[in-house]
Amino acid sequence: MGADRRGRGGVGKAHLAAFGGIACLVLLAVFQALRDTHPDAVADRHDGATDFLSRKAHETGYAHHTKFAAADLVGGGLGHFSRGRHAARGTNPRDGASVVNPFDPSGYSDAESLQRTIAGAGNTDTRESSVRASSSWSEPFEDGARASSLDATEERPLGSSRGSGSTASSALDADEFPEFPESLDPISGAAGDDKTLRAKRCVSSRYRPHTELWGSVVTAGTTNVLPSADACCVSCAEKRACTSFVWHPQTHECWLKADDLDRETPVHSGDGIPWTSGSLPAVTGPSVRYALLEDVPVRERKRPPKCLHTVLTSSGNAYMNWQTRVMYATYKKHASTPGSILKAFTRVLHRGRDDELMFEVPTMRFDPNQAKCDNWCDYPVADRSLAVAQWSKTTDADRCSHVMMVETDYVYVKSPPASILKPRGEAVGFEYTYIGPKEPNMLRVLREYLNEVPHEQVPSHHPARSASAALPRTGNAPSCLSAEDLRVVAPLWAEFVRRTETPEETRKALGWLRDMYAYDAAILVAGVEHAIAGAPRSPLMAQPPADDAGAEDAETGAFSFEAFLLHYTWGPEIYDARENKLWVFDKRAYGGGQYQKGPYELTRLPDPPAWDPAAGLQLQTFFQPRALTESKLALIKIMIDEINAAVDALPRVPKGFQSLEEAQKAAE
Repeated sequence: MGADRRGRGGVGKAHLAAFGGIACLVLLAVFQALRDTHPDAVADRHDGATDFLSRKAHETGYAHHTKFAAADLVGGGLGHFSRGRHAARGTNPRDGASVVNPFDPSGYSDAESLQRTIAGAGNTDTRESSVRASSSWSEPFEDGARASSLDATEERPLGSSRGSGSTASSALDADEFPEFPESLDPISGAAGDDKTLRAKRCVSSRYRPHTELWGSVVTAGTTNVLPSADACCVSCAEKRACTSFVWHPQTHECWLKADDLDRETPVHSGDGIPWTSGSLPAVTGPSVRYALLEDVPVRERKRPPKCLHTVLTSSGNAYMNWQTRVMYATYKKHASTPGSILKAFTRVLHRGRDDELMFEVPTMRFDPNQAKCDNWCDYPVADRSLAVAQWSKTTDADRCSHVMMVETDYVYVKSPPASILKPRGEAVGFEYTYIGPKEPNMLRVLREYLNEVPHEQVPSHHPARSASAALPRTGNAPSCLSAEDLRVVAPLWAEFVRRTETPEETRKALGWLRDMYAYDAAILVAGVEHAIAGAPRSPLMAQPPADDAGAEDAETGAFSFEAFLLHYTWGPEIYDARENKLWVFDKRAYGGGQYQKGPYELTRLPDPPAWDPAAGLQLQTFFQPRALTESKLALIKIMIDEINAAVDALPRVPKGFQSLEEAQKAAE
């Protein structure tokens, strides 16, 4: 080509223009590549697929536990560690399924499917993979199915409508976020919808006279007096949790019970026993179903707007329900502030039947593993993770880009900053110093799990397989992560909860923290990096009176603190210098105590004492040092003011009922 140019007497204007155009294109491409791979730019993109971490994140001072992010979902729910998009994949619920499967959208499957899923040989997602992880760690998963619930190429910012390219920062229209959206509505076809199927087994030839069966009480006979054993059996058939009944022919008491799996023989039997007992088969499969993301045609899917969906979990007992009412009222108050990212709220109720808050608080109910927890059990929290895993697969979980997991005894005190809405693979959590990163029992459970997972899915160089693997010092609440990440984390969380329930030594060693440890193992395996900090650095939460309200502004007298949630778990007591008790608030004593029947009648709390530097104000001896600072007292007052404002705003009786007694019957 050079000879030809010389022969033509040099380079012409057309050639120069062409070369100049090419050079501009090359420079533009280089600039674009540099801009798109800059750590700050990458970290700020909602769906950034990269291993870069923003400088801003490092400068916050939060503790980062892993350098790896979530990977494409392979084998129906196993999390990995590249930041490619991923979502849940599971089989459709099947009537008669008898094994709890946290990786299945319904929560149930046959045992063989569960084992295949854990081993990585479960059903694969046949949807096209349109996004690949850019991290070199993702190579083993490059052929994995795209698990994003959406095919849109852009998320919708606040202020845009579906399909709109608007980037307005104003709040979305209220009609896009109704308080009770259609996504909360159950769909037909759930197992146990037709209670007459079990009632048909209520024939006297199946009963056992002169027998009293063991079982956990579902309904006390003193409140369930029925004229016959047949009527008692039908009463049992109408309650999903009931698997046996005991009826007394003289008093007509009908006690409904759930199986006591530890005992195979009756309590008493023989001619001297007046009771008549009977049993019914347990209901298998979900009692309620909801629309699932996987059932939405691909062409109809839209990326949710960048906003925050608050998710509260509860077993629905009276003690948790009064707290739930207060929490939801504080949410509504601060969600109404201009520009708030709080756009959706769902109570995930792990319970076998509806309760008295169904008309007041947006709720989706999921069946618990422990049916007895509808009345009482020692650890209802064990059902939380499975319920969240099932919820994460529903269309309701796709209303916002991010999820904020909270508990009933939190209150919102302001709207969260948009900065907590992190890219895929990153999350914000709260530091719990009592979580042991090297807890031997949980690390053993983690190793046992990884031994069942092929190395093709969780490679040898995955940090969870490292001999130096450490558990993040956090828990599921409070935490803020993307809805897509939650669809990977939640099934793993449920699986680790299941594994910590046995043997007895493990369950006892981990105690009430086993749900938190299970979440920590799940995010470690999934590679969802949680930036964690405790108060006062945490942007999420503070816990009065252990924490304070920060520094006082010299001009305004106002205190400034980062947290937008307050947690009232500590039960502060305030004394003067002479040990006179001046004030106390303990959630466990509210409404007559945590074991009272509900719903509780909500009453205002007394105001804490005013600050007096000469009074020698101090806390109970549990806190060392005991001295109550003005800043700590200010945070207590902020918390009490929020609770009282919620009580003032709430109706005396939960919505949908005429009296507390009527509401109580709905909860039974």
